[in-house]
Amino acid sequence: MGRQVPRIILIAAAVVVAYLVFSSVVTGLKSHGLAHDENAVRQEIADLQRQRGELVAIREYLSSDEYVESVARRVLGLVKPGETRVIVTSPDAGAEQPSSEATPAAGTWWESLFGP
Repeated sequence: MGRQVPRIILIAAAVVVAYLVFSSVVTGLKSHGLAHDENAVRQEIADLQRQRGELVAIREYLSSDEYVESVARRVLGLVKPGETRVIVTSPDAGAEQPSSEATPAAGTWWESLFGP
């Protein structure tokens, strides 16, 4: 019986050491996973803050006099006092096309303007 007591203590110590090593590895892996999750959450926070900044800038622009004036001009067709409203339209599809004799021989409009 005298030789079995040190053997039992040695086996118990080995089991305790194995448990502690296993616990440390599991804790380390969990810690690494949490650090990864923390980085992902920090990145998401940074992205959301950037988006918030963009939305605040858009909100400020939409409430600006510049935007209100552009909508009044573009959508409502309003003009400032003293201005004249001009509407440019395309020619009718049925209108006569210019004859080929009137077009320059070179074929491009800029050559007729800047050519010799």
